[in-house]
Amino acid sequence: MSKYTQSIEIIKELRIAKIGIFSNLQNQIGGAGFMFAILAAAFSALPNVIPKQLMDEYSADNSIIPNPLMLVFVIYVVNSLLFSPIRRTKTKKNSEKTNKTTIILLVLLGVVEASGTLSYTFGLQETSATNASILVNSETIFAILLGIMIFREKLSRKEVFPFLLIVIGSIIIPIGVDIQHNNWQFSDFMMGDLFVVMAGFFYCLDTFIAKKISDTVKTRHIVHVMSCTGAIMSLTLMLLFEIPFDISLEQISVMSIVGFLGIGVTMMFFVMALRLIGAVRTVLIYSTTTVFSIVYSAVILSENISILNIISAGTVLFGLVVLRNRISAD
Repeated sequence: MSKYTQSIEIIKELRIAKIGIFSNLQNQIGGAGFMFAILAAAFSALPNVIPKQLMDEYSADNSIIPNPLMLVFVIYVVNSLLFSPIRRTKTKKNSEKTNKTTIILLVLLGVVEASGTLSYTFGLQETSATNASILVNSETIFAILLGIMIFREKLSRKEVFPFLLIVIGSIIIPIGVDIQHNNWQFSDFMMGDLFVVMAGFFYCLDTFIAKKISDTVKTRHIVHVMSCTGAIMSLTLMLLFEIPFDISLEQISVMSIVGFLGIGVTMMFFVMALRLIGAVRTVLIYSTTTVFSIVYSAVILSENISILNIISAGTVLFGLVVLRNRISAD
């Protein structure tokens, strides 16, 4: 074998080795991304259930009844402390205008996130945790509607069917069942449903903003500024509406853990998954939050999971899978 032929063979072997190493690295990165997305979904389901347990449990034995504003305030204060100190963004050399834009987006993210958490917690006080975990999937509906109205995007014929499934499963079935159970009259339970749907709108905006700044701002920085903004907003509303600071040490401890895992750690894992496996796969896996919420509701709150709840959640998940696969294919 000539030296030239030997050189060619060596180059081929090196290329094959590099391809193998790159493939293994991609698999490891993909696996880590999927793990982060699943953990984000599991932890994100905690705030969907635990606050309901606190409000129901303490109201039953005439102890301290925590106001939703107080619970949200505790969550964001703990997160702002645990995710400090503030570090500067990666785009240190960017212009002053860009830095101001980033800061505005960070503060806006905090306001939107806090608005979503407040709406959801107020809704959770009136409706069931199972119902709330299904209704909050309206986030996907608002995301698509905003894409159509603002970005002039259009749904293809193959995307209309899964979109309708999500609408039917996440809004029409849950609210329709509530209306029927209340003899077609407006009730506090339905008011809770509407608050949760409103939370879905805020969470939709939250995702858009987080995606916009996730590539230029460190995750720890995002969570810290978001939490500080949420704490200040909650405190302002408490002072404005003269909400008493009535909360027990046990409630503070529970909400601290729930807030840290359900919002702070969830946001970190969600952003990490976005960077590793992309938006479509991340959001698709993150959609299993509904499943985790229903399981937690049954195990922790002992809520009865009806056939309609299962049909509703199944319809939403099936619609999400079909829609995400279609978007990914395009």
